Amino acid sequence: MTSLHLNYDQIANDYDQRYPSAQQWERGQALLNLAKRINARTILETGSGTGYWLTLLSQVTPNLFGFDYSMGMLQQSQNRPAPLSLARGTATQLPYENESFDLLYCVDAIHHFGDHRAFIAEAFRVLKPGGALAVIGHDPHETGVKGWYIYEYFDSVYETDLQRYPSAKSILHEMQETGFQNPAAETVEHIHNVHIGKNVLDDPFLKHNATSQLALLSDETYQTGMRKIKEKLEQSTAAKELITFRSDFPVKMLLGYKP
Repeated sequence: MTSLHLNYDQIANDYDQRYPSAQQWERGQALLNLAKRINARTILETGSGTGYWLTLLSQVTPNLFGFDYSMGMLQQSQNRPAPLSLARGTATQLPYENESFDLLYCVDAIHHFGDHRAFIAEAFRVLKPGGALAVIGHDPHETGVKGWYIYEYFDSVYETDLQRYPSAKSILHEMQETGFQNPAAETVEHIHNVHIGKNVLDDPFLKHNATSQLALLSDETYQTGMRKIKEKLEQSTAAKELITFRSDFPVKMLLGYKP
């Protein structure tokens, strides 16, 4: 059984396990480059989680604002070395004055916001003229089920993601309709991980509470998926065949500017 809504308070303590130090995150560099390029002095991250990405931008400005619905995530953010101004609420009703920010962004979060059109309208409202909205994440509508091995082994996960995630095309359309200038998509990172054989069991993204895709699953459904992976490993060992588990998909930044 899969739910569409996740209680992040339950996984906040372990959430940063998804960011192993060995992994390079080009999306973070893309955010940093954008903030520098537009000389952003005030920055807001919606769906800021544990403050992982926001802390990176302390290289650009000390005026960093994090906004999240999960109190557990916000509590984790308080442990960051950068001074973050944190608030709790929903991304469709931002508690900030008009024209407050130079940059507003979200990373792997827009699928949690519910009314995507309302969020984009709120982003437009709180951005200063010349300010930028950046929506970063992957698009399951584009990558398909073969783009991530998680989709193949865990029942209903891909179908649920198609329901939760707005397509990149629809986000760009809403940006255009809201008034953002020349919204466009660019690939800022390409996830290409190949886990060979039993090494897949060390993938931090395979843990039950590491991603919303798996955390939404009941324990029974999650364990069923794990059994499928282990059975596949046993079959390949018996057949003396090499088996790989692939993650191969682009991460895009959808970017628009307020005139």
